[in-house]
Amino acid sequence: MIFAQPELLWLLLPLFALAFWRARRRRASVGGGSAWLLADLPRSWRTRFAWLPGGLALLTGVLLVLAAARPQQGRQEVILLTEGVDIQLVIDISSSMLDTGMDDSGQRTNLDIVREVVADFAASRENDRLGLVSFAGFPRTECPLTLDQGAILDTLVGLRSVRKNSAEDGTAIGSALGYAARKLMTSEAKSRVVVLLTDGQENRWDVLPEDAAALCADEDIRVYTIAAGRVMRRNRSGGIDEVELDTSLLQTIASVTGGRYFRARDRNVLEQVYEVIDELETSEREDIRYTEFIDLYQWLLIPALALLALELLLARGPLLELSA
Repeated sequence: MIFAQPELLWLLLPLFALAFWRARRRRASVGGGSAWLLADLPRSWRTRFAWLPGGLALLTGVLLVLAAARPQQGRQEVILLTEGVDIQLVIDISSSMLDTGMDDSGQRTNLDIVREVVADFAASRENDRLGLVSFAGFPRTECPLTLDQGAILDTLVGLRSVRKNSAEDGTAIGSALGYAARKLMTSEAKSRVVVLLTDGQENRWDVLPEDAAALCADEDIRVYTIAAGRVMRRNRSGGIDEVELDTSLLQTIASVTGGRYFRARDRNVLEQVYEVIDELETSEREDIRYTEFIDLYQWLLIPALALLALELLLARGPLLELSA
């Protein structure tokens, strides 16, 4: 609570000074010669409450001064202006995402880990619109661009890999990238981004990845590409070796579109990758604050008037002589 006219609070000083002077004057007049006359008189309710009119007058004065100073309560309204980023999350759900190469314990699939890490990333982008596109042999929209983080998180929980060797299986990077780009072409966001994650190499050529990357570059859509997971193969001696992926295509896509390429072999690195992307794609935010003040003087003025009426009633009634 604040006071709109706090300088009026100085009026409390002379008010208290006057009350103190009156109290001293009454004690002096009683002690100056009348005390021995009143000493043997029984104390009645009139003598007990002789101070009441003066006390009520003082309290009334205090309330009136406080009301005149206009106490106010502020109510602040904040309007957030954001220039968010539209982000299409593009995730590979081919059968190879059921491998466990990203989990050192071998218990969780690559897709399990990707879902959790992407969910953490999505939860941190509260000012941005996010969409989710999955792909294997062909792309599909799992969730359109939305500010509803809950919708994205729910969709990620339900994301499943396609069956191995099914008609849907494969790795159509070009189709997925072109599909995500078309979803962003109508966006009016200042910044438009695709984050494409795959654990494989292009093996469907319906749309050339180079053509999809050129479309993104023409539309000023940045693409961050992530090669995730590890491909393990048994060697001739019976041991297990990691087969290095050919990531040149992903590197080219990122370079052509002004994005960045990342290699994430395990969960820790994948988390770091999304943290880097989170820092690179920041949203501009401006807070506009409005403060509205509500006057509270009436809550003091009404009791003050009631006390004043009571004081006048008592001072002109049975306590008239003793309060003078």
